[in-house]
Amino acid sequence: MYPSVQFFLQLALILLACRFCGYVAQRVGQPQVIGEMIAGIALGPSLFGLLLPQAQAWFFPKNSLKSLFILAQFGVGLYMFVVGLGFKRDLLAQHGKAAAAVSLAGMLVPFALGAVLAAWLLGQPGMFAAKVSYSEAALFMGAAIAITAFPMLARIIHERGLSGSPIGALALTAGAVDDAAAWCLLAMVLASFGGDRDIAVLAIGGGLAFAAFMLTLGPRLLRPLAGWFEREGQVTASMLSVALTLYALCALAMDVVGIHAVFGGFMLGVAMPRGKFADVLRAQIEPITVALFLPFFFLSLDFLASFSLALTV
Repeated sequence: MYPSVQFFLQLALILLACRFCGYVAQRVGQPQVIGEMIAGIALGPSLFGLLLPQAQAWFFPKNSLKSLFILAQFGVGLYMFVVGLGFKRDLLAQHGKAAAAVSLAGMLVPFALGAVLAAWLLGQPGMFAAKVSYSEAALFMGAAIAITAFPMLARIIHERGLSGSPIGALALTAGAVDDAAAWCLLAMVLASFGGDRDIAVLAIGGGLAFAAFMLTLGPRLLRPLAGWFEREGQVTASMLSVALTLYALCALAMDVVGIHAVFGGFMLGVAMPRGKFADVLRAQIEPITVALFLPFFFLSLDFLASFSLALTV
């Protein structure tokens, strides 16, 4: 089958499943994103692959997983850029300390549970390599359990209309800090296993430097976009191209240092000029992002191991 034919078949199946399951979730009083997440899991190895393994392998062959993974990363990062556009920076200053406290509490408990679980798993055959120490296993399990589904949290907050509220800002800020910190922990795990401290230094130092830059100099450097918008009276194709190019560069920066692209997209959205420009830009990007690109992320939740394997071959 031609790759383009395979892709369009996958696209139709993914969009149909996400839309149907999202509708059912809303009918029973749940956020639409819960249904879309269930659709992604249903199409993956856990359900579709378990019940009809040959059909699932035909719809999603291994040679197509790289493209799906890239679309998933692009879609979820772009969605977090949209979320950042609606984030109120003044609330960040008001609730920064509270968000840090919530984030720390939200990480310490699952990290401690992961460390305790590692002591038992280390003694189970086949769970860890023989050379893995307890500290390495504890760090890995703690980081794995502490990593939050930041995009899922953001989608639920957005669906419920809480993005601009103090509680929504607190949750989003805590989620962003939690997610970035957990990815730094994961970098420490990789550095521990590989014996290369540069991995952890790059992730932690790069993440902190990027966040500091976007929160301080970022708004000043991006301010001319608002003036451009005022002169044109609309978000032109050129403005949209500039915004998407900036998103790609921020996502690239975070991928290079070892932190997920969603952090780059979110921080860029937070740094963008506020007012009508942000509202119109968000209105242009959000529908296509939510309807077309984001469903690939939900599919990746169940295909994660296969996606990771596909990137290495």
